[in-house]
Amino acid sequence: MMKLQLIVLLAIVLLFGASAYAADDSSLSGFFNNTSSMITGQGNDFVDAAGAAGQLAPTTFGSVYDAFGPGNCGDYWISAVGGASTIIGVWYIPTIAVVFIVLIGLALVYMWGQVFNSPQMIALAKDEFFQIFLTVMRVVFLIGMLSAGEVWYSLRATDTGDRIYNNLNNKNMIDSASAFARMMVSDMVQHYSMLVMYNMVIHTLYSSTMWVGVTWRAMYSFNLGPVLKPLIDIVGSALQFLSLGISEWMLHIVTLCLIKKWTWGLFIPMSMLLRAFPYTRNAGEALFALVFALALFYPFMFIFDYEVHKIMKYNLVDAQKAMGSFLHKSGIMSLFGSVLVMMFLMAGVFMPFFLGGALNLAFELLRGSVYYIVIISIFLPFINIFVTLTAAKEIANFFRVDVNFMSFLKII
Repeated sequence: MMKLQLIVLLAIVLLFGASAYAADDSSLSGFFNNTSSMITGQGNDFVDAAGAAGQLAPTTFGSVYDAFGPGNCGDYWISAVGGASTIIGVWYIPTIAVVFIVLIGLALVYMWGQVFNSPQMIALAKDEFFQIFLTVMRVVFLIGMLSAGEVWYSLRATDTGDRIYNNLNNKNMIDSASAFARMMVSDMVQHYSMLVMYNMVIHTLYSSTMWVGVTWRAMYSFNLGPVLKPLIDIVGSALQFLSLGISEWMLHIVTLCLIKKWTWGLFIPMSMLLRAFPYTRNAGEALFALVFALALFYPFMFIFDYEVHKIMKYNLVDAQKAMGSFLHKSGIMSLFGSVLVMMFLMAGVFMPFFLGGALNLAFELLRGSVYYIVIISIFLPFINIFVTLTAAKEIANFFRVDVNFMSFLKII
């Protein structure tokens, strides 16, 4: 009878201890809620470009998101919203400057040939005048294709309520592609954070020693380490590969920013200059074809990935909600310190329920990790790069230049 009363008293202490710590910010519940809220808030600001990084290039970074904010991506892309000044400043000034430099050089060569009565130099100047005309036609063709792509995007972006298309900061295709890349980073960081919290809970059980018995003399102890070792190894591997996936999508963001900032300010003028000289003409053609594909097809493939993700994401479980539900139902959320230790010591009813839910949650978290690692970080980027390089190769063939861009794919 005394033992029964002791057990009932201990259960009452645990019950009141749980309710007392449920609303305390120092409990595991407060830690989980604050951490989840912070990750979600920073991730949403990162995707929507609503933070400080979305306005100006920051001098100091408050989090990893700030280092890749859209404010560091340079000038606006082609868009009627930007106005004539934006288009002239970003597009025409570098291009027209290169054209004038080449024309002045050719005019000097032509006059030099006239002065010294050199038919070879006069013929060379005339031929190069025709080549610079072809270069300008290539640039005009690129402008027309990008404009057509933006018209298509403006028709597709009429989807109201869409987080990517309906964002005021995503006025064009490359901005939406960057927003999707930032969304993937945010989703993967949230999933990674939930896996870290799950790993913390499992490691707590992994290193805990359980006692079963009536008295201190008549009891035996055991450790769950050997049982949980395979689960911990799988979770650890998922964390490593997921971190690589996050790094890869950070690289996608940097690549899109590089394309947006330097396509018309550096790469197109450089390709025009290389094409102006007979000895580097093939290099200029190859660079122009590659930049053409990166400017048009590479952002388009991210829009394609976004449409695929919108279909596939319904097969996934929200990691944050699943982790919160698991911890709340298991009772560990409202426990702290000695109360948690006492619950582990009792362990008779708590441990089977906890481990059963832990295995189900592990399956869901690992399934989401496999999706983000295999589908999002390997399969879709491979298709993006393959399509982009194939388009660059075909564009170069159209301009009668044989360039094997597929060697880049082997390196990647």
